[in-house]
Amino acid sequence: MPTKNKHHITDLIKSAREQFDDFSDAETQEVFLTIKEAKSRGLLRKQPPDRCLNEYINIANYLLSTYSTDVFPTALTENLRYLYAYIALVATNSITTTA
Repeated sequence: MPTKNKHHITDLIKSAREQFDDFSDAETQEVFLTIKEAKSRGLLRKQPPDRCLNEYINIANYLLSTYSTDVFPTALTENLRYLYAYIALVATNSITTTA
């Protein structure tokens, strides 16, 4: 993982801990493993929710499809599950960062 991404992930986790009282490192790791596996199986892509996919894979796909829109930042600040998925997308180099 590039150093830039490691630094960005560290900043994201620090910010999440400050913003959300119920932030969980264990949940972050579980979502990372789920997203990593989904990426290896080709399940990450811009697509509508699929009831056969894990909730976090659907969230990741939603984030991928809204990345360049005004909806994207709001999703990250209002919902911890979306932040977990974003951290996993950054960690797996599935989404670019601008920080």
